[in-house]
Amino acid sequence: MGDLDESAGGVRPYRVLDTRRRSRAGVVYLAIAVICAALILASDTRLMWLTAALPIVAAAGIQFAGSWKMQITDMRAIDIASSAASFPVGHGSATLGYRGFLAKPVWQVLVYADTPSPDHQALVTVDAMSGDVTGRYEEAVDLP
Repeated sequence: MGDLDESAGGVRPYRVLDTRRRSRAGVVYLAIAVICAALILASDTRLMWLTAALPIVAAAGIQFAGSWKMQITDMRAIDIASSAASFPVGHGSATLGYRGFLAKPVWQVLVYADTPSPDHQALVTVDAMSGDVTGRYEEAVDLP
């Protein structure tokens, strides 16, 4: 059977990686930029080659700027979205997305009405750092 076959033990608990880990990549980029600059200064090349290290330093800055500490888990985001919906929620799912140039993490939660055939659904976005609802869209589902 497939990897997700429960009888084979394929389903295991998982966790969402925290975006705070991006700072590790920033440290690696800075180390590469320092090594690059040291090699340029140690060789007999022109100093203008130091500008080659600038894009690496910029990439490190972007990594540091995007390393947000997430306070809200996916399950908590589903709870927040359930209370934000105007109908009783039966089930939902959450995916992690990013907003803006600095890639602030936001949960995109899709929830369905608590009926045998869900007649309403909502997409609720929840800030992954503060837990604030940043957007909500609801609609009725056309049943066949």
